Amino acid sequence: MTIWIDPPAWPAHGRLWSHLVSDTSYAELHDFAAAQGIPRRGFEGDHYDVPEERYAALVAAGAQEVPGKEIVRILQRSGLRIQKRRHEKVIHSVPDAPWLPNGSRADVITSRQQDPPAGTVVVRVVLTRGADLLVLERLTGGLDLPSAPVGDLDPQEALRRLLEVVAGPRHDLAPSLLGYVRNSVPTPDEEYPWPVPKACFAVWHAELRHDLDTGVGRWVGRDEAVAALRERHWWPLVAQLQDSSR
Repeated sequence: MTIWIDPPAWPAHGRLWSHLVSDTSYAELHDFAAAQGIPRRGFEGDHYDVPEERYAALVAAGAQEVPGKEIVRILQRSGLRIQKRRHEKVIHSVPDAPWLPNGSRADVITSRQQDPPAGTVVVRVVLTRGADLLVLERLTGGLDLPSAPVGDLDPQEALRRLLEVVAGPRHDLAPSLLGYVRNSVPTPDEEYPWPVPKACFAVWHAELRHDLDTGVGRWVGRDEAVAALRERHWWPLVAQLQDSSR
């Protein structure tokens, strides 16, 4: 059980930064960071970014010094490494996610990429109208965002068809990718329906003009949306969008 740190060598925002990681668990990493006064906003999914002026104090508190390349190897060997593309950030991670087969992980990743990641199997759209959100009734009960499986289609084509159903063939929506949930499932069971080891569930956002409406679903306010949807695996993406719109 060890916390590791590399020398401050990564430039950003006019200063140099180090990476702080655990070789055991995210929980151990969070506990160490909190004890040293490192804010949770510095967590990047599998490591903390810490400024150079904190380096000596973190080493004195017990973090072990290693070169930058070794930090990556430590994460890879521990199974805690989370890969992401440029302009993406892990905002939530659930090791041993209870809705997935044993030993699996679900990562919620925001993205400023134009295209969804490889392995996208479902597309969803967060359709807003001011502070209201369009939701549909699930066949199994409860509410959901408009969604569709990708199947043999390209994800962008699956999204285009979904929007035609939801907003009509003449809609003028220009959805942007919010991010995605990525299931990492090394050992599936017989009931797991998605590809392994990675399957992604992409979420887009589009704003509908107040003078337009859809022919499906119903609009709910922020409070009802939070109460009904906050347990869904993709909710952190919607919550971040709502927080930025306040």
